[in-house]
Amino acid sequence: MIRIITKLCSIIVDFFIRQKIFPEEEREIYQYGFELSVSSVINIVMVLAIGIISGNFLKSVIFYIVFCFTRLHTGGFHAPTYLLCKISFVSVFLAILAMDYLLSDIDEYFWFAFYIFSLIIVCRFAPVENHNKPLTDHEKKRSKIISIVEMAFWLAVMILMFSLGCPLYHTVSLTLFFVADLMLLGKFCERRIKT
Repeated sequence: MIRIITKLCSIIVDFFIRQKIFPEEEREIYQYGFELSVSSVINIVMVLAIGIISGNFLKSVIFYIVFCFTRLHTGGFHAPTYLLCKISFVSVFLAILAMDYLLSDIDEYFWFAFYIFSLIIVCRFAPVENHNKPLTDHEKKRSKIISIVEMAFWLAVMILMFSLGCPLYHTVSLTLFFVADLMLLGKFCERRIKT
C-alpha cells in the first residue's frame, strides 16, 4: 500500500516539477507533503466509511476532528509502519464505538471522569516527542500550552453537548481518553528506546 502511495505521489511531484511549478531541489519536501495529504485522506475515508456503515456518521466526524487536532500538539505513540498506523487508527475508532455502546448506560459523570483522566495526562506529559522528530524547548512549551487550551475547549464542547442532551460528548470524552492512552504508550516506548 505504501509503495502505491509513494509511486502515485512521485508521479504527481514529477508532473509539477516538469511544469516548473515546484523546484527540483525541493522534491523531497513536496513528496513528503503529498504522501502526508494522501495518508490523511485515507484516514478520513476509512473512518467516515465505518461511521456510515455502522450508522455512526456524526461520531466518526467528531472522532476524526478531536483525535487529529488534539494529537497534533499532544503527540504520543507512532506506529513503526504505515500499515500498522492505519490499523491502529481504525482500531482506536472501533474501540471508541464499542465502548460508547457498552457504556451507554453509565452515569453521565463517568464520561467527565474519562475527560479528567485525559486532562491530567495531557498536563503532565504533553507533548510526547517522537524520537524521529525531536522538538526544541520553545516547541515543547508552545505545544503544551496549545494542548491545555485545546483540552479546555473540548471540555466546553462536552458541557455544551451535555446541557443540550446530545450524547456525542461521549465520543469527545472517549477520543480524548484514547489520545491520553496513546501518549502514555508513546512515553513507555520512548523510555524503552532510551534504555
